[in-house]
Amino acid sequence: MKRNKKFFVSLCAIMVLAFGLTGCGGDNKGTSTGTQESTGTKEESFKFSIAHLQSAGSAGADAFTYLEKILEEKSEGRIDVTIFGDKSMAGGDTELGEIVRQNTVQCVAVPTHTLAAMANISQYKVFEFPYLFKSWEEIYKVLDSDLAAEWSKTLEEEAGVVVYDGLVKGWLSIGTKNGPINIPTDLKGMKIRTMSTDMQMGLIESFSGSPTVVAYGELYTAAQQGTVDGMMTATSLYQTDRFCEVIDHLAIVRATAHFHIPVVNKEWLDSLPDDLRVIFDECMDEYVAYARDLEQKSDSEVINTLQTVEGVEVKEYTEEELAPFKEAVKQMWEKNYNAPGEGVIDEVLALLGKDKATILD
Repeated sequence: MKRNKKFFVSLCAIMVLAFGLTGCGGDNKGTSTGTQESTGTKEESFKFSIAHLQSAGSAGADAFTYLEKILEEKSEGRIDVTIFGDKSMAGGDTELGEIVRQNTVQCVAVPTHTLAAMANISQYKVFEFPYLFKSWEEIYKVLDSDLAAEWSKTLEEEAGVVVYDGLVKGWLSIGTKNGPINIPTDLKGMKIRTMSTDMQMGLIESFSGSPTVVAYGELYTAAQQGTVDGMMTATSLYQTDRFCEVIDHLAIVRATAHFHIPVVNKEWLDSLPDDLRVIFDECMDEYVAYARDLEQKSDSEVINTLQTVEGVEVKEYTEEELAPFKEAVKQMWEKNYNAPGEGVIDEVLALLGKDKATILD
């Protein structure tokens, strides 16, 4: 009996020691999801959550899926990506901006006006000046410039997010139940949904419409129920988010474009070891290039689909037909010329090789 008791005590001691040693592994940092064996050492893996508003199958959603793929492949699983799409984490761009600041998710893509509100960056208003840009190439020339890089530094300091190169989601087109919109005053009396920016609201007012702010997640229902008579959003979204079902006419006035700027939580980014930071930055560059190409293809294809499949009457304008629209926004230009800051528009015009006097002619 004594012998059995002695054996039992010894066995218990060995088990306690074994469990004690097991618990002495490396600590997990707040950003890591655990450890994995790699060539005899333990390496942290980092959770990386992406949130967006776009529907499955859209160019924006597909581009984020591509980012997930390359991040996990190139990091060999050390960056563990989860995507929350189709408004599952936020109903609008303002909410997306908040959850990335709070590190609830680590990456979102939001319009320039959302970023401007996050850190009071008035310079971003240049992207909303009607008819400043004639092509996506001109927009990218400014987005990729040293000027834009300087503007975005404020976001790191004041909002705790890091900005990557942006992408155009298409021209902002005006969809209505009534139409066609041949001249700006055809919008008179119509409630047109805009984002909550002075510039977008001012644009619709210049066109004689009544700007009405509606959260993006509520827009389809608002149009369906007649809360608004139409909307202004990226051309491709009329198909992917099915707004084509609640409008009959689409006016591609090409006044300004819809931008998405990818931003990443700075605290999370700073937690990455040097080797993963290099991989992450390379993947973000690759994602942006892929997304830009995808969005441009989608924009050109959707116009044909809206007309031939969805039954929407789409109006594209010649330069001569755009003249009344450009005339309508001249007062808006004068009123807001220094809204981005003294001399900012002049710097952008110089970068583009343009003259203010001829832009709206």
